Amino acid sequence: MKRKFSDAVRDLFILLSRLRRLPCRRPFRIAAGAAALFAVFWLAARFSPYPQLRKFLARPCSVRYYDRNGLLLQITPLAGGLRRERPQTIPPQLKDVFVFAEDRRFYHHAGVDGIALFRAIFQNVTGGRRISGASTITMQLARLIADNGQTAQQQTGRGGLGRKTGEIINALRLEARFSKNEILEMYLNSLPFGFSTEGAASAARTFFASELSMLSLAQIFCLAVIPRRPGLYNPLENAETCVKAAAELQAAFSKNKKLKAAWPLLAEITGDDWQYAATSARRFAYPFELPHLIRTINADMTPNKGVPRGEIHLSIDRALQRYLEGAIAGNVARYYDSRLTNGAAIVIDNDNGEILAWVGSADFNNSEAAGQIDGALALNQPGSSMKPFLYAMALENGFKPTDVIADIPVNFGESELYIPRNFNDRFNGPILFRAALASSLNIPAVYLLYRLGVKNYTRQLFSLGFDSLEHSAENAGLGLALGNAPVSLVELVRAFSVFPRDGVFIPLTWESSGAEQQHRITGRQVFSTDTARIICSFLSDSGARVLAFGAARNFRTPFPSIFKTGTANQYQSIVALGATPKYTAGVWMGNFTGETVIGKTGSSIPAAIARDALVFLQSGPHSTAPGFSAPENWQMQRVCAISGMAPGGACLSVISEYRHHGEEGEPCTWHRTVNGRSETVYPAEYQSWFTASAREGSLDYGSRPLEIISPRDGFVYLTSPGIGRDEIPVEVIGGSDDELRVTFDNRTFTISRPFIFSLPRSPGSYTLRVYNGSEEEHISFTVEP
Repeated sequence: MKRKFSDAVRDLFILLSRLRRLPCRRPFRIAAGAAALFAVFWLAARFSPYPQLRKFLARPCSVRYYDRNGLLLQITPLAGGLRRERPQTIPPQLKDVFVFAEDRRFYHHAGVDGIALFRAIFQNVTGGRRISGASTITMQLARLIADNGQTAQQQTGRGGLGRKTGEIINALRLEARFSKNEILEMYLNSLPFGFSTEGAASAARTFFASELSMLSLAQIFCLAVIPRRPGLYNPLENAETCVKAAAELQAAFSKNKKLKAAWPLLAEITGDDWQYAATSARRFAYPFELPHLIRTINADMTPNKGVPRGEIHLSIDRALQRYLEGAIAGNVARYYDSRLTNGAAIVIDNDNGEILAWVGSADFNNSEAAGQIDGALALNQPGSSMKPFLYAMALENGFKPTDVIADIPVNFGESELYIPRNFNDRFNGPILFRAALASSLNIPAVYLLYRLGVKNYTRQLFSLGFDSLEHSAENAGLGLALGNAPVSLVELVRAFSVFPRDGVFIPLTWESSGAEQQHRITGRQVFSTDTARIICSFLSDSGARVLAFGAARNFRTPFPSIFKTGTANQYQSIVALGATPKYTAGVWMGNFTGETVIGKTGSSIPAAIARDALVFLQSGPHSTAPGFSAPENWQMQRVCAISGMAPGGACLSVISEYRHHGEEGEPCTWHRTVNGRSETVYPAEYQSWFTASAREGSLDYGSRPLEIISPRDGFVYLTSPGIGRDEIPVEVIGGSDDELRVTFDNRTFTISRPFIFSLPRSPGSYTLRVYNGSEEEHISFTVEP
């Protein structure tokens, strides 16, 4: 059981009283009593509360950020521009020089140098003024601790004997708590040098633009005299005065036989060395790279999160970072007149989630363009760049690559009209999965979400790390398929990287793992391996993109790669995602002000930047570019390009697509030979698309049961002037007969195929009934005034 401090003190006092009664000589009793008193005092100094020390030790320090190759990116300033670095190590020769300059008996006293104290009192009393001080290094450190967080006025207001007594007491406290080396390092890391600089490491940069370990011997002595009077001895403004004082210190140092033996080179500094020290003094140009990411890291470095280091090695590749910064800034300058005022980019390593580049804006210092906003974290509508996640979920839930989706006008609204349109205002009829995704068609995507359910898809997106959708996904509705809910570029890149990673999700990291840890990190499986590989096959297929993008050069790379782009809000937000098996890149461009981009800049700009970033990474002499793996349980088979079924003799267009191993597929029923020519027979649901323009082929009207396609049951129309059409369009498909009997508003009429007609738009509640052979369907809708 631990004894209380008060119990230990009580026992020591009992021991003192007993020592007086010991049957031994008086000198021994005095010595033993003194030792016991010292023990009592030491315990008091060691365990008594010292709140100022806790506050001092918790002070933030300037953090040195390096890229993955050890190149300095930034040294973060503290409040008021103060630099206070915490070096990894302090050279021992520098320690000895400062000890010699400030407190030559440092290693021989317990915080207070009695000899120096009495000498200073004698000199000051006999001289009638303050001639010398007696502050040890420990006492100076105690003063720095007391002054921490105090204003200059508060510091000067506490003086005289009371302050000196406090320093002595606190110095003894420090000596009881820390080793000599710990005290010296705290002192050297906290010593003020003026010029918004604290600590020897920051002073080496401020006055000599050098690392502490790279200082010359003469520069070390120059550094040691600056704290005496920074205004007089700083080498930036008074190099000769500084060197003269440093030379005097070095001369005294070299007379110390012990130090001269330990550091013979410090005793042999030449005139050329002093000349170099005087001429080499220059201010350090503090780098300011990666401002957005480092600001985010600093904000995250709270004491509770345990990142107390003064040096951090990031996973960033500075060469790639600068390349992307130039690409973003150059394109913003080129398209600035089109209100394309900003951009952001992120590149990651797929193996371990390390961030290789992070560009937050085109210009951090451009306040007019809100350059300090981090575009990598800002929420913007991603547009079609979200579609791969929807198609992957569809494959996970029973859909197949050979399935056909109808790219036709469809009303997906429940009570209000919602007919999505493609970016080119065209409908393409039957389309297979591969082309629907690679060409980024909207109607197939909305159809899939309608079938899968918004809530289910939202849960899938949460599993992919889209936490920003927590409050917006529900309101987005089916528009979520088209990326109308804002997300961040970080979330997009992190989620997109699951496809080249065989469906495995891993978190991103800004810390470099080092060469010894370059292994694949275990993550969380969000899509099956085969699903991820099929999506990679879709997105890497240049032929499947032709429908929407033609032979776009922005997606061409000399190695296997996948791409997906997206636009939103009339090109206010333009996104491009690209990946190889090794890397994933994401680029956002637009503006933070919400203005519409003028002209047709399109997604080609960020796509070209993402492509160039991947080429930059894969173009090294030792880089390799493996291809994407094929799915294990699927094989490529020949299928009809229209129906996705097993091709027959009448199928004129045949392509290769994935089928499950052992699956043959049903023979194509969409094609037949008529009078020696191939004819396409479309199912009934393609009625409106087929009849909208002259097309070859025919419709199999009876392939579906009777169904009212439009209007939907429970729909609400408005009759206010200028809203909608004057009539309500109606479409009915299926049925076995070629005539349709219609009952509406107490009247009956018939119509021949195709069953497409209109009803008057008048206020009221209505029921529409249709009859075809033995089949009957009805719906109700309302027209509001």
